[in-house]
Amino acid sequence: MAIVYTYKINAARVVAQGDLADVVKEVEVTVSGADGAAKFELPVTVKLADADPNSFTGFLSLTEAQIVSWIENDPSLDGTKAHIAFVVEKEKAKLALEQKPLPWAPAPDPAAPAVPPTAG
Repeated sequence: MAIVYTYKINAARVVAQGDLADVVKEVEVTVSGADGAAKFELPVTVKLADADPNSFTGFLSLTEAQIVSWIENDPSLDGTKAHIAFVVEKEKAKLALEQKPLPWAPAPDPAAPAVPPTAG
């Protein structure tokens, strides 16, 4: 399988640009990568270019999907995605391994409760 990236917008910072108010200039986003059960995520900040006055959308009309479309292919995220891919590959390798009890470790007592009782 290939790594699938998703984006969760956590915050946006705005500034006035000419006659435009509340132009999004920075986006805090959590980038997640997953390949099956192997997953990893990193929070990052993406800086945006100046807004195009001809296609400007007012801040209160923005959607998360719209902001994601602005940043998902931003070259500044290439390093973040590479790091996420590295960690996901390590996690996939780890998940492929079976953990066994150490030969010298005492065997678990089958009569012992899995969770100790709490005092009432």
